[in-house]
Amino acid sequence: MSKHIIEIDGIVVEILRKPIKNLHLRVYPPDGQVKVSAPIRFRLDEIHHELKTKMNWIRQQRQRFQARPHQPQPTYQTGEQLSFLGEIYTLVNIAHNARPKILVENNFIHCYIEANATFEDKEKLIQTWHRQQMKVLLPNLIRKWEPVLGVTVNDWGIKTMKTRWGSCNIRAKRIWLNLRLMIKPLACLEYVLVHELVHLLETNHSKRFYALMDKFLPDWRQRQTLLEQH
Repeated sequence: MSKHIIEIDGIVVEILRKPIKNLHLRVYPPDGQVKVSAPIRFRLDEIHHELKTKMNWIRQQRQRFQARPHQPQPTYQTGEQLSFLGEIYTLVNIAHNARPKILVENNFIHCYIEANATFEDKEKLIQTWHRQQMKVLLPNLIRKWEPVLGVTVNDWGIKTMKTRWGSCNIRAKRIWLNLRLMIKPLACLEYVLVHELVHLLETNHSKRFYALMDKFLPDWRQRQTLLEQH
């Protein structure tokens, strides 16, 4: 594999050449970083030409990401509002010398943790709780969608990803979903899951891929918008 950095019309593009069949172009949140995966056989001038034909689309995607409202970093202080599955809860820290835990009551998230707990301690507890809840939700959603799409998932996992909401290893039939989806509405989690499952039927973001998305999840575009805006 080889990596190159080029600039086209004032936009920096990272190019990674590797043993794949087709060129893949992606624009990543939060600031519209542009990355290209290209077959080794492609010359740089060929990649440059291909990118020039897609500059309008690239600009549209970058503008869409850059127009999103900035979400402040949580501090996990009592009284702070936190999102969980798209709903807003008020955090209440409760001094607790036993094992840390999270309890949800009405519109409050009660965080039972040591009085001198650090930001990192609280963040770890919240993320552990998110992971536990996601492990409850995902198996049911996978069981719901496998027969609908006619696919089988061999394995799935949860991790924090900076630039993707999900990923799919088609050969292993393994999917990964971003832990941060737990702050989004459940409809967004389901959308990302279906998106990755459809990749088991169609590898690339081709016309067939989007036709399958339209067939199985007709409101996927609304869910995508909700994911981007929420």
